[in-house]
Amino acid sequence: MRQNFSYGSCQATFEQADVRDLDSGQVLPEATGLIGDFTWTYQKLPFHLQAKGEFEYVGRKVVGNGCDERNPNDLTSYYLGVPNKELRLALAAISERKDQCGVNMMIARGYTGQTTENFATGCKPGYVGPLPVVDNPISEVVGVRIPSYASMNFTYRFGR
Repeated sequence: MRQNFSYGSCQATFEQADVRDLDSGQVLPEATGLIGDFTWTYQKLPFHLQAKGEFEYVGRKVVGNGCDERNPNDLTSYYLGVPNKELRLALAAISERKDQCGVNMMIARGYTGQTTENFATGCKPGYVGPLPVVDNPISEVVGVRIPSYASMNFTYRFGR
């Protein structure tokens, strides 16, 4: 959905998916489930300023099969990732001169690249070989934290 105005625009998108294997009907780990996005721009601020903002929400998604391998269609036995929330803001000074400047920032919460990792907690006594035999494996959801940031930029056009 998008609406344009004389002073800017607003846009909202929403996506929902239940991603499954066509043959088995099992949920596919790490496939995106829910994404919501709202974007706005305002171009007629004083001093030739333009403002832009975006809020994005990526919902929980299945990142691993979980503990119950005997019942793969039971969604309660799946590992679920953490939902991500991001707010992006930008303010730019647009002019007819040769210089322009702006401020950008993102306030984020969540993790990117979420998946499951298997960790071994012990080996059987007396085992000798290239790979250890694991007595008690543990699966955990892991990911890289999305950091918040702020930045400034300055642009200068040389020549005409």
